[in-house]
Amino acid sequence: MTTNHVWDAAGVQQAVSQIASIRPAYADILGFYGPVFAAQVNAAVDTCPEAIRMDDSLLEMKLNEGFSLIDPSAFTVDNPSAGKLLEALCRIAAAAGEKLAGVGEALNRSIIGGALVDHLFADVLDDKGRIRDFAESTDVAPDLLSLLLYLAVKPSIEAGARQLATHLSGIQEKRDSCPICGSAPILGELDPEGKLWLHCRLCWHRWLVDRIACPFCKNRDAASLEYFYSDDEPEYRVNLCGKCKRYLKVVDTRRIDRSFYPPLEQVVSIHLDMMAVEKGYVHAMGPGSPAK
Repeated sequence: MTTNHVWDAAGVQQAVSQIASIRPAYADILGFYGPVFAAQVNAAVDTCPEAIRMDDSLLEMKLNEGFSLIDPSAFTVDNPSAGKLLEALCRIAAAAGEKLAGVGEALNRSIIGGALVDHLFADVLDDKGRIRDFAESTDVAPDLLSLLLYLAVKPSIEAGARQLATHLSGIQEKRDSCPICGSAPILGELDPEGKLWLHCRLCWHRWLVDRIACPFCKNRDAASLEYFYSDDEPEYRVNLCGKCKRYLKVVDTRRIDRSFYPPLEQVVSIHLDMMAVEKGYVHAMGPGSPAK
């Protein structure tokens, strides 16, 4: 079983400050995400979604066969907590720029209007088109709308992942997708022992994979496995698979002397995603990714 570190606001703020001092080019994005991350960890303290219930025989089968435990739609959301967090995120968005401000205003109106926002939270997980319809009716960008809604429900999703992680065993490791919810990884991590871990793009659960193989197609041919990095940022590398043409962005924690907060590292290394795409590779989440 693997468990994720639980962060507090002080730790996140320290991580953001450390990155800001060495990555001044990311001042604007940190001006948005810094307060967002702090708001999320503060909200997580009081977030208590309904426990995810699984039939014992189904759970045993999934554990034995190495299947992911649930579909993303099975996550539960603490709607009151997510709603309060969304209000805070809307205020942050209002100060972040015209596009996000418009999305925040539209969501604020829906919060005042009542239960609609709960249906939008549900759509983050079951993808039934509510977010798209709301975006069209309010003339806001659906990707930005999805982003703010996901950021609001993320503490609930992470709480559910921590609950389910207590059931996991070694057979769930070395998968190409999250053993909790089956979602694609968004980031890799090399730990102090040189082991490679993947972080889920949805619930941020981390799991162990083989370092010497492509985690997506299991390719072990060294001639078609390579990576690139920058001398200016030796802690980052991008693993490339010539067989499936997918890439994985990895943070080598042995090369950093700062706090390692995975969601932060994801957003301040977007330039590496762009470089990988320019080389003809695709993120595991699909074209146009990553996000969140």
